[in-house]
Amino acid sequence: MANVVFPFPFPEHLIALMPEIFVAVAAMALLLIDLFIDKDKKVITAYAAIAVTLVAALLSVKVMMPEVVTAFYGFFVLDQFAVLAKVLICLGSAFGMVLSINYMKDEPHLGEYYVLMLFAMLGMMLMASANNFIIMYLGMELMALCVYVLVSYQRDVLRSSEAALKYFILGALSSGMLLYGVTFLYGVTGSFDFAAIGTALSASEGHAGSAVLLGLVFVIAGMAFKVSMAPFHMWTPDAYEGAPTPVTAFMSIGPKVAGFVIFVRVLADAMPALQHEYTLILTGLAVLTMAVGNLAAIAQRNIKRMLAYSTIGHVGFVMLGLIAANTDGYAGIMVYMSIYLFMNMGAFAIVILMRREGIQGELLDDFAGLSKVRPGYALAMGLFMFSLAGIPFLGGFWAKYVVFLAAIEAGHLYLVLYALLFSAVGAFYYIRVVKYIYFDAERVAFNFDESRLMQLTVLVTAIAVVVLGIYPDPLIDFCKQSLAGLA
Repeated sequence: MANVVFPFPFPEHLIALMPEIFVAVAAMALLLIDLFIDKDKKVITAYAAIAVTLVAALLSVKVMMPEVVTAFYGFFVLDQFAVLAKVLICLGSAFGMVLSINYMKDEPHLGEYYVLMLFAMLGMMLMASANNFIIMYLGMELMALCVYVLVSYQRDVLRSSEAALKYFILGALSSGMLLYGVTFLYGVTGSFDFAAIGTALSASEGHAGSAVLLGLVFVIAGMAFKVSMAPFHMWTPDAYEGAPTPVTAFMSIGPKVAGFVIFVRVLADAMPALQHEYTLILTGLAVLTMAVGNLAAIAQRNIKRMLAYSTIGHVGFVMLGLIAANTDGYAGIMVYMSIYLFMNMGAFAIVILMRREGIQGELLDDFAGLSKVRPGYALAMGLFMFSLAGIPFLGGFWAKYVVFLAAIEAGHLYLVLYALLFSAVGAFYYIRVVKYIYFDAERVAFNFDESRLMQLTVLVTAIAVVVLGIYPDPLIDFCKQSLAGLA
């Protein structure tokens, strides 16, 4: 009998993929196990999925090595940056699942809902460790396909189906643009590997041809869609409003973290020779993103739609870290996303608690007089709104401070002044929510369907926002240490 020889050696450092392997196996196992769980006990699936996210976060920390490790034939990289991103993605996914327990309890096929969240999380984790356009794209599409379904999970709600269809069509367009840009870069450099592309472009001594510039433009456009940069933001307000609120909260954190991580890797590893060109492109996009997000949010009466435009505005601020193109700027992005996780999840937790007896609790009028009936929730929502506005000294203030400072040190003072202007504009619609809560008369009865887990979520996120506002140094230092190997 002839010997069968495997054409490739067994991949080295396979332990680096342990968190991803665990999530993939656990999600498939949970999908099968859920078939044998009674309909009235589906909460078991929810708690099991939350446990998977927390174990994945612990495994991500556990497999971290002192030096940077590449695995799976160089397609996968494990460094402190990837570990930090994966922990944030896992925490964001865990919060999204916690918010879903009461909200989605009456929905059919509930087991598949949590499995889709796990597979979306898996895609984000792959993006965080992508060292190659192939792995990046596979992770991105795995994430996107799951999120498309999650957005339309309430199939009997017309706005959910419409939002998912728009998201899917525009998402397919953005994927095509990304692949089109990658083909140009591959044609010029002969590689999909970020580092190899960076070396080839640097060897050209900064002379970027038209093919390289086209590749740069289309790659940035494709990735800009995933993080809701204007003018690639059109799907965001409809998807945020139409999706179930826990899915909206989930979308507002995980995909943004994964998107910015891959932005940093592509720009820092593959395109350092094109820094001047991509800085000009990102500056224009940042100016437009801050303007669109903050100005459009003022006109919104639906708080989910307002938070969608708020997210677009925050993406514009985070882009200052990309434009700075240095370690402090990239670390500022991770500080921003870490703090944004807590204040945004807390805000969506309050929105979910406002849902009661046929009232969605999504209109600003629904918050009127909340302080007179539920002063604890009113205080928490006030903290989240002030933090999102960047009021000292809450976590959101330091999130903006670190990216603004990095941009100033990189010589982009006028752009930071522009950002400060729109930060002040953004404060208006956040403070307006506080005005409804504390100064308007009650318009609807506040008979909440509360749970200890939701109360704990609000408490934890509120404490995190306050603690990070008073003592942000450990987080800032840790993010800088994690990004020390880049730029």
